[in-house]
Amino acid sequence: MAKLLCLLVFILITQSAFSADPWNVYQFNKKEHKLWYEWWYYKLVIPETDESFFFVYGIVNPADTFSGYKGTRSYVQGGDFKQKTQAEEKFSIHDFKASERQTYVEINNNIATDKFFKGSITDEKGNPFSWDIKIENKWAFNAEGWLMGKLITDIEWYPAAADARCTGSVVSNNKLHTFTDVPCYQDRNWGKTFPEWWAWIVSNHFEKSPGTALAIGGGKPRVYGERTPFHGVAIGLKHQGVVYDFRPNDLNYIKTDITFGRWKISAMDRHFQIEIEANAPAAKFMDLKFTTPTGELFHDYETLTGSLNVKLFKHQGGKNPKLIADLSSQYAGIEFGSSKVYNQELRKKYRKSDGLFELKLH
Repeated sequence: MAKLLCLLVFILITQSAFSADPWNVYQFNKKEHKLWYEWWYYKLVIPETDESFFFVYGIVNPADTFSGYKGTRSYVQGGDFKQKTQAEEKFSIHDFKASERQTYVEINNNIATDKFFKGSITDEKGNPFSWDIKIENKWAFNAEGWLMGKLITDIEWYPAAADARCTGSVVSNNKLHTFTDVPCYQDRNWGKTFPEWWAWIVSNHFEKSPGTALAIGGGKPRVYGERTPFHGVAIGLKHQGVVYDFRPNDLNYIKTDITFGRWKISAMDRHFQIEIEANAPAAKFMDLKFTTPTGELFHDYETLTGSLNVKLFKHQGGKNPKLIADLSSQYAGIEFGSSKVYNQELRKKYRKSDGLFELKLH
């Protein structure tokens, strides 16, 4: 009987491992990469209170066992967008554990999986910042298509849970926040170097359109370690059970006009066309800081409560395209990341009458 039980447990564990999302597991290959970074990124919004939070579990240079690079570390990071507070604790790379067969990360008793994530660190004011959250994934978007995992560009991006719901609690600024079935998100980044800049737009809480989700990401990456003039984004929209995707590597037409504080993107393929605009007041952005494998600081200006409008059209064979969806959200995650610092003086200089500020970045 004991042997039979052991066999059943082995079968269940094996099936669970092989059914795991292959891009939501540890990607590091020690034989190939000295400089390396990899993180699991979770975000959630509570629409009823306008509160939003982020959580990161990361490893930088896992092969650097003698700490020869300035950026080498494992770390856990989180923040409260409404209160504009952040927390980060750095640990040795030896404190990091992750699975190549299932979604499992552990850093000094802070744990992240595809079913739950929990942790406890100290914020910049010395207050405890902790969370214990269950996540239910409804849609994963393969943003890179056939390029996924090939590391042609030096950064990979995968929205493993582009549409998800979360239930649990967060303690921030000594206040307990509890929530049930709120919009949330999880993605993955891994690679060798950071891009020159990146941009990101997501939402899975659209007005009068439950079940709709949008995920956009891209920027100006290095290709095989070299700078190039190439920049672009991939777009995925799930609407009424149908997924519409537009990718540069699929030779879809994609136009980006991205400025800090406003994002405009359009794309089309043979059958459909999409127009996207996102923006937010300067006061909503928080500067999330990430350190590259070689130690440089990268600034990620982000909000999870931006405004978003998405229009989807269908081509009609020579006639004007037909509008088939006009979608809006006040709970959009939007960001722009680069090594540049946009301080208050720059914000005042470029501020417009509507409260937005624009600064051309390419």
